[in-house]
Amino acid sequence: MLRVAVIILLFALSALLFKYRANEKIQKSVVYTSVIGVAIYVAYIMISELIR
Repeated sequence: MLRVAVIILLFALSALLFKYRANEKIQKSVVYTSVIGVAIYVAYIMISELIR
C-alpha cells in the first residue's frame, strides 16, 4: 500500500511541476521516476501472483 501512495504522490508532484512550468530537467526526472515506479510495482504484483 505504501508503494501505491508513493506512486500517487509522484504523479501529483509531476502534475504540479507541469502546471507551474518548473525546470524541464526536473519534470523529466519526476515523470521517469513515476513511470519506473509503476512498472516496478506492476512487475512485483505479477511475480508475486505467479509464485502463488
